[in-house]
Amino acid sequence: MLFALADLVGGLSASWFPDLGPALVNAGTAAGVLVLAAWMGWWRRAALGWRSPDRSWWWCLPIVAVILSYTAPGLTGSVTVLISTAVTMLAVGVAEESLSRGVNQHVLARLGPTRAAVWVGVLFGLGHALSALWFGRPWDDTVAQVISTTAYGFGLAAMRWHLGTIWPLVVLHASDNFVQLRSPGAAPLWWQAVIALLFVVYGWWLIRRLPERLSLPVSSDLDPR
Repeated sequence: MLFALADLVGGLSASWFPDLGPALVNAGTAAGVLVLAAWMGWWRRAALGWRSPDRSWWWCLPIVAVILSYTAPGLTGSVTVLISTAVTMLAVGVAEESLSRGVNQHVLARLGPTRAAVWVGVLFGLGHALSALWFGRPWDDTVAQVISTTAYGFGLAAMRWHLGTIWPLVVLHASDNFVQLRSPGAAPLWWQAVIALLFVVYGWWLIRRLPERLSLPVSSDLDPR
């Protein structure tokens, strides 16, 4: 669906919304995933429902710190560009989180929390590899992106077990993409490597803190209803 929409409307742009095409592509993809989940009866089990903030939201703080680190050089772009990027990245966040930490993680939940999180990360990284190949991006950039997004996907999957909902992850994902895109330059490679390692270590630590009998966020994935 993503690539079909990209071919149809991906190139659209407007002076009042420079990222019109990408926003439509990701909004359409998000809508498709959410409709599929609702039709399959997976809405709650795929963590697509809203849960009121509780103590588990504190696990988001290290990711917030990472996002803030990318803002150190400042942000670039006019107000129009900043708004366009923010809206588009929100659409990306909904599309990618509903699919990866939502539907995919629900389907893989029977593997157990650790293996499911690993596979969610791997599939997330491979999805970015396919996207890079489709759009003809340089292979060296693609390899680096696959490594970082695999680690990122694993870390967010571990957080999802605790949160029981994807929506805080949507906001984190959108914010992370936004500040990196609007940063005046890419973060140093060594810092990106540190962040990737942080996501792996933090994700592993979060999974080890899950109760022996899987708590609500996981058991709801296995609920046969």
